[in-house]
Amino acid sequence: MNFGQAVNSALIEKYATFKGRACRAEWWYFLLFSVLVTLFVTIVVSFFTFGSLDVEYLSTLNEDQAAQYVLDSDFGKILSRASIILGLALFLPSFAVTVRRVQDLDGSYFWSLPYLIAALISLWISFFPSAADSVIRLDALANLITIIYCLAFLRRGTFDENRFGPDPLEAEKDTY
Repeated sequence: MNFGQAVNSALIEKYATFKGRACRAEWWYFLLFSVLVTLFVTIVVSFFTFGSLDVEYLSTLNEDQAAQYVLDSDFGKILSRASIILGLALFLPSFAVTVRRVQDLDGSYFWSLPYLIAALISLWISFFPSAADSVIRLDALANLITIIYCLAFLRRGTFDENRFGPDPLEAEKDTY
């Protein structure tokens, strides 16, 4: 499975499909796609709105004041709205491919719930951006959960058929 096939599978063909299995390539390529789209949107929003920030004034503020200034600026508000839209658009296919990836490792959907909670925390932070310590810690926890899943998803799925369906690697021999 190549990049285009993985994105097509996760975003179009199996948009909200929680049954079956997803190979490593499908999950990792969809994650890469999500990161690239997020980066692109951030760059576009920054290009058009970053000029609204008063950099000289910003340099006189301490860290907390600067963070709040950026969040309250047009740049922060537009970036926050873009993050919300993007997060909502990618939420369901991301969770679906994660459930299928867990099932490829022969785990039940129950093991996808911490990932779901981490995604919901990140989405919640997009709705209510803040520089408060509690929000930063909550975001760090969500990132830690995501890192743990990334490490777990490096493993190859179960060989042959498991209780969730046939091995996705048997369908395509060129899948990694």
